[in-house]
Amino acid sequence: MGLWSYYFFAKLFLYFTRYIDFHVWLNLGFAVALVVPLTRRSLRIARQIIAVPAGIALLYHDAWMPPAAQALSKLPLLLSFDAMYLLELLGRFVDVRTLLILILIFLIYTLLNRKLRMSSFAILGILLVPLVTLVQTSVTALTTPTAVPAATTTTTTQTLPSTPEALDAALQNFYTSEAKRRVQFSQVRQGDAPFDIVLLHTCSLAWDDIDFVGLREHPLLKRFNVMFNHFNSAASYSGPAAIRVLRAPCGQQKHSTLYNEADASCLLMRQLQQSGFSPEWEMNHDGAFGGFADQVRANLGVDAQYREDRDAEVIQRAFDGSPVYDDYDVLSHWWTQREQSAEPRVALYYSGVSLHDGNRAIGNRPSSNKDYYKQRLTRYLDDLERFIQLIEQSHRRAVVVLVPEHGAAVRGDRMQISGLREIPTPAITHVPLGIALIGPEFTPDPQPLTVDQPSSFLALAQLLSNVIGNDPFSPSRPPLSDYVTALPQTQFVSENENTVIMQVGDRFMMRTPDGSWTEYDSTQR
Repeated sequence: MGLWSYYFFAKLFLYFTRYIDFHVWLNLGFAVALVVPLTRRSLRIARQIIAVPAGIALLYHDAWMPPAAQALSKLPLLLSFDAMYLLELLGRFVDVRTLLILILIFLIYTLLNRKLRMSSFAILGILLVPLVTLVQTSVTALTTPTAVPAATTTTTTQTLPSTPEALDAALQNFYTSEAKRRVQFSQVRQGDAPFDIVLLHTCSLAWDDIDFVGLREHPLLKRFNVMFNHFNSAASYSGPAAIRVLRAPCGQQKHSTLYNEADASCLLMRQLQQSGFSPEWEMNHDGAFGGFADQVRANLGVDAQYREDRDAEVIQRAFDGSPVYDDYDVLSHWWTQREQSAEPRVALYYSGVSLHDGNRAIGNRPSSNKDYYKQRLTRYLDDLERFIQLIEQSHRRAVVVLVPEHGAAVRGDRMQISGLREIPTPAITHVPLGIALIGPEFTPDPQPLTVDQPSSFLALAQLLSNVIGNDPFSPSRPPLSDYVTALPQTQFVSENENTVIMQVGDRFMMRTPDGSWTEYDSTQR
């Protein structure tokens, strides 16, 4: 087997240190093919020529990477990244300590290979993987306390889907059920005080990111009058996320249908327009990457044009070198124009990418990705707080909604490095959706309301409809809790082009591109 023994030793080390998976039978078959004696030199050479690409393919398969065809399809996008960002991504894949250990294993292998038949130890190591895994699983089961069912559980005898066929059926039932759901928007009542709706569609912000950098106590998060604690954005990339929020009045769609033409009743901005709000559109970027602006334009359903605010300060450069403008500058400039407008009611869709992975600040940048994200998140939350204060000082009324596209995956996990969002995990799509009611007549409740039910965009659409149909700025308004009572709940299902994550009981099941199901392992390396 020669040097291939080290290949298997290295993979076994990476497997037991949670860097890769290890498909025992495929690796065993590959090892056996390498040790079968061949008498003819030409056959041995041919075997090595075939083994090299096969070994690379097997390592790629063992690693938690997207399918090769999917990765190749995104190569043009990767080539648009600047060189510094590509080097940064490479550095996240390669851990220096792990690399040094692999070098040490190679040195030990080289010394022992002179006296021992290392191929035998490599095959033995492969055969021991199932046994070691079984022992680890048994120890974990014995040492983990038995979970006590939650008080809200009412169907203890309910059978949860567990087979691939049952999981496929459950997912299809979800899509079928969601396709029937609609929110019919209310109309503004005559005599109600006019107010604006501001949707802040924020890229790369999830609860997990906030907790990882320690900003859960930021004043802005406490400023919201309503906060959704279990809101699922359902996507981990900006394009699909924009389509989903702009189609909020209808149930959650399958990813493959997002790029089909939507029914007019599903278009949020059109519904807001028909309810009496003049639609507008702003961004702090050019929207060129991945055709983002085109996707937004196709799903607005209204005649709203985006004009790049070149008077705003450029605070970052995106991973493709395009400018990223200061959020407060863009929003405050828009608000100045809004105050000069004669429109009684305006609905703004704002897309902000200040937190996107790969952005580079103008000036110095901390060496740690975590520290850099914390720095940018602090500034972003501060900017939104300043913007809310600006609205308050104007004595106008507004409903400001923070609705993130998806998280930044700053923490990463066993199956995805920091910043990688191929798998739409709960850590990425479980986002903080907050609503702030701003107006001189509005008296907030002593404590912010929290929505703890599993929710998605249908709940956002219903809440906006409730606000439009029952003026929250009226002195005779009902308790704020009435606005969030009986909001539609949505089972946790998130997906990208080829991968689905579905919550089943207290587990999160992943359907991979080949159609197979497995439980998602979100543990840290």
